[in-house]
Amino acid sequence: MQLLDYVPDFSCWEEAASWIKKGQDLVVNKSDNIASLEWKECQEKGAFPFGLYSSKNWRKFALATFLADLVSYPTPSDQVNFDRLLFVMHAFPEGFRVWWIEQEGIWWPVGYTGWYPMLETTFKLFEKESEKIKNRMVVPNLSTDQQKPLYLFNFSVIPSLKKSSLSHELMKRYVEDINAQNASGLACITVSSEGQHIAARFGMSITGHVDGEGIWCYNSSQSKA
Repeated sequence: MQLLDYVPDFSCWEEAASWIKKGQDLVVNKSDNIASLEWKECQEKGAFPFGLYSSKNWRKFALATFLADLVSYPTPSDQVNFDRLLFVMHAFPEGFRVWWIEQEGIWWPVGYTGWYPMLETTFKLFEKESEKIKNRMVVPNLSTDQQKPLYLFNFSVIPSLKKSSLSHELMKRYVEDINAQNASGLACITVSSEGQHIAARFGMSITGHVDGEGIWCYNSSQSKA
């Protein structure tokens, strides 16, 4: 049994919505049975003429990420918009990793991390002109440039599992994933005090605010100057 076998296909939204409701109502107890899944581990072989929307595994992976976001953020205004999540995950699913816990024989998404390359022009706004940023939508950069700034899209876990072995492993792997990219800079928008702490841990400093949320940035070239 693979992790995605526990996730419905969002092409049948009625089934997907029922599954989301069950996941949101789940009382999560700490468990030694944890797992993570990134896109390269479940990516299907072959070409998809209509993009990843025609990939069943991608649709399940995206829905698992969406549930992980909903259960991580109890406040609706902090939760990701499904359309925005699908947009960035269709462009760059490689930067997403979903974390799972087993409860009574069923595996549920309870946290996730996500990052993707961002445009240099957008990074400069984060760094120098943050007042021009009007929302959390950051477009992925799909150019072939080897060294690019990264947008840290998310790092979160369900509140009942904060400071657990799963949350420690989640952050450990996230740091490893980010460090492996040799990025020219990092940027993020934080919605919680935990997010601010992690942004500072990555060496970022706050440069402004949008809708009351912190805008953070780190330029690796300046740090080496």
